[in-house]
Amino acid sequence: MFRTSSSSLLAALACLAVASCQSGTQATVATPPPAPEMAAPVPESAPEAEPSTLDGVYTAEQAQRGFDLYSAECSECHETADWQEGGFLGRWADQSVYRLWYYINDRMPYDDPWSLSRQQVTDVLTYILQLNDLPTGENELGADDDSIDDYWIVWNR
Repeated sequence: MFRTSSSSLLAALACLAVASCQSGTQATVATPPPAPEMAAPVPESAPEAEPSTLDGVYTAEQAQRGFDLYSAECSECHETADWQEGGFLGRWADQSVYRLWYYINDRMPYDDPWSLSRQQVTDVLTYILQLNDLPTGENELGADDDSIDDYWIVWNR
């Protein structure tokens, strides 16, 4: 067996096909074997862990604003235990904070979705984090997409 470049092989196949058509005979063309798969390179060192809710991504003041909004808007339909039970925690574990933020923004309040401001949704979200004993930090969780999407939900349980 000999080696040839893929462009040489294609040129040869084209010539064979043209010659076949001109002579009135049918040429049989073999399909070249697939290229061997190469193993993925192994990184030299493991990447740093992604930032998560265990890193103190909100302030106590922000969670208090979230509690105030929860008391005024959310408590009619939700109990705080709803956000602490295993089904809720399992559903959102290892998801991006943005995914939970968007879920709240897109669906709440039930009778008027998208009516809360970005800051209000973020504040309620931080109240949920506080309910689940996640640590506070020195900076508020931002209300813009890039700030919210920086973190992964990791429960402190």
